[in-house]
Amino acid sequence: MAAIPVFPPWCLVPPVDKICSFYGIKIPCVPALNLKDEFGLEVEMGHWITFVLLVLIGILNLSYVQFPFSYKDSMKITTGLYSIITGFFAFFRLVFQVSRFLLIGAALHNLAEWSILIQVSNACTTSTKVKDALRNATFFILAIVVLVVMMPSLFLAVLVEQSFGIMLDFALPLLFGYMYFTGNERVRSFYKLPVIAHTIHLFFTILPLVFANFHVGNTSWYSSFFLETAIYISGPITHVLYMWWSFDFDDIKKEAAEKEKPADVIPTELRAKSIIWFLVAGYVLGLVPLIAVPFVMGPCPAAPGCGGSIAIMGTSVAVVHPGFGIAFQDMVSSKRLVKRARDAKGNLKYELYRDIQDPDTFRFVEHWASRESLQEWMTEIHPLFQESAMKNLLVGEKLQQFGAYSYYPSSECRLVDSGAIFFEVGASCDKVWSVVSNWSDCSWVIGCDYAVITQPNTRSLRMKDGSTVLEALRKLDNVNKELVYEVLQPFKGYTSSVLVPDTGSVPGCNATYRFTVLKNATPSADFVYADFLDIRVPGLKKFFKS
Repeated sequence: MAAIPVFPPWCLVPPVDKICSFYGIKIPCVPALNLKDEFGLEVEMGHWITFVLLVLIGILNLSYVQFPFSYKDSMKITTGLYSIITGFFAFFRLVFQVSRFLLIGAALHNLAEWSILIQVSNACTTSTKVKDALRNATFFILAIVVLVVMMPSLFLAVLVEQSFGIMLDFALPLLFGYMYFTGNERVRSFYKLPVIAHTIHLFFTILPLVFANFHVGNTSWYSSFFLETAIYISGPITHVLYMWWSFDFDDIKKEAAEKEKPADVIPTELRAKSIIWFLVAGYVLGLVPLIAVPFVMGPCPAAPGCGGSIAIMGTSVAVVHPGFGIAFQDMVSSKRLVKRARDAKGNLKYELYRDIQDPDTFRFVEHWASRESLQEWMTEIHPLFQESAMKNLLVGEKLQQFGAYSYYPSSECRLVDSGAIFFEVGASCDKVWSVVSNWSDCSWVIGCDYAVITQPNTRSLRMKDGSTVLEALRKLDNVNKELVYEVLQPFKGYTSSVLVPDTGSVPGCNATYRFTVLKNATPSADFVYADFLDIRVPGLKKFFKS
């Protein structure tokens, strides 16, 4: 934890498309959470707790609604559903990340906010007008949902939903705040709870959600802990405040029904005027975190060696007869070989070098944007090296040691570190595999006391020091004798593979152990190497010899 930075780099992490699945449901998504970093377990638990709390708050709110449902309890129904929908938003964010499911949940969340806005609007002076406005808002949200589903890309779907959704999150606290600070004592008392509730919602739920999306992939205390914690705490607080307000709202509406006509709306002095201007201001302000801030931040730079444009590097060696070096250079120059190569489609670099130790040896070094570009160049240049004069200069009448290499990113480009260990066990591979492949047996795991199968393909290792390790079986291949498992607790992001080659009953089985760990996380690759080579390999040799 000490190595975790307080703040992430001030730049926008480019989104990465992937497939999110939950109980067989698979949809395109963009990661919104780092569930495998040091805060992964806390983030997962925070979402589940928030989901449960918000659903319970919504159910509690709805329990005060009198049956059969009537418009007299409209705000209780609105805020109750508002809380439940927000709870499912947390659920969708956890299991489907940024996806169309999440955007549909956000649109329904906005429908509840439209309902709140309509019920305080001065334009809706009767219950009939309120119902008509709610019907129009529902059609508007359904149109947004259709656009979200039909958009050709997830990016466009996000832009459509969020540009209108965040408008309300800014407009409501502006409207409530205006009514609170400009109204009389009764108005101030009426709008006190909603202005607090939605200000908390904006600054501690909505904006943290937006800014957390900017830093997915960069673990820091700010983005991975503080922003997420603010979301988990502010959500339930917001909806408890709205629940209390719904009681006051519907009570005031009932009192007004006895004193003034028409019934089922709040008194005139409590209704908000000029709502359209607050919506316009909310829309403009909403574009700041959605568009202006990412523009100012700019994309995060690629790590050194990442995203290089060199797809293919080719090399070839020309060995000329002794003393023919100058003649070969002049031949290459007269044929304009280097210039032709640099002008060829897809060429990124083309150089001819002369060996310092052997002046009769030359090496071509060339970089191409694609394999196809290199192949086209080789087809074009082939006739030149078939000419009699050129063949006469070259030893063997041809180029030698031709090779092509693809670009390989440096380790800084990957989110994980990989490791591999080769070791010999003083027992037959059959014997080793019979023990390792038994998922309920942890006797070969150094330091394990016993294993408990908690659910299919998941086991809990009870260690002799009192600790517990939770593992999930990812692959058990009896044909190739390979076991793949992932550690779920006490840390995440650790996956390992044990491969026992099939040598039958021959003593002295050579096994391999491959692993991946999250970069800059616990345990580190260096720790795994030291632990395995210094402790586990000697322990395994001793175990299988006994």
